[in-house]
Amino acid sequence: MNIDSDKTIKDLIENSMKINSKAFNITRCILLGLLTFYKDGLQFRELKSLLGNISDGKLQSNLDFLLEMEYTKRIKIELDKKNIQVYMIGDPGKIEIKKILKWMEILKIVEGGKNEQ
Repeated sequence: MNIDSDKTIKDLIENSMKINSKAFNITRCILLGLLTFYKDGLQFRELKSLLGNISDGKLQSNLDFLLEMEYTKRIKIELDKKNIQVYMIGDPGKIEIKKILKWMEILKIVEGGKNEQ
């Protein structure tokens, strides 16, 4: 390994430790990504539709966890005289998704510079 390789591997490991391992599962990462992309938030039914083959219980469980961690927030709004709930990314969620993305960028560097032995 050269100096750059050593630094990359060190960065990969150090940055992985900055990520909340409870938030880092594929469903929660997708939810954080969707709520980051859709700035105005999404309703439960919209999230379910976007995620496709996910049970109501699994989606709700993951949303509840993200709410508890304050990564997301649930806002009640009135639309056409109906009260609806919209999920939005919270500030801690924005910070966490940045950590995950930084780690993934390092992982991409590692993949690109494979040490063929």
